[in-house]
Amino acid sequence: MNKSKFLILIIVGLLISNGIMFFMMFRDHNRKDGPKNTIIDKLHFDKEQIEDYEVYVQQHRKAINKNEVSMNTLRSKLYEQLKYQQDSSKTDSLISLISKQQFIAEHINYNHFLEIKKLCKPNQKGDFDELTTEIAKLFSLKERK
Repeated sequence: MNKSKFLILIIVGLLISNGIMFFMMFRDHNRKDGPKNTIIDKLHFDKEQIEDYEVYVQQHRKAINKNEVSMNTLRSKLYEQLKYQQDSSKTDSLISLISKQQFIAEHINYNHFLEIKKLCKPNQKGDFDELTTEIAKLFSLKERK
């Protein structure tokens, strides 16, 4: 095999690998909205319901992100305590505050699904009931990867 054929094979191989990588990036990008799209599909939302749902999703993400910032601030303070002599009352207090933020996050999520339930038309209530058995798995980080 001469040099030109070898170089052509290398170039073709690189083009194919770039194409595969592009496809994988595009596919992963579409999966980022996976739970949202899954909910829309499973509940058979119409155009108006999707528009309302999009508003709810944005509000939900904003509330969850705000709560997550608070939780991360508390976590930083907690792990900063490792630098100092152990003060169990301070660490217990911080862990309790983090737990409270997690409690708030679960309420945010639950209320979000109550809003989704209100969007459903009577013929979609059965689909929503089926969805409730999948919600925890749908939003599990291990399942989304």
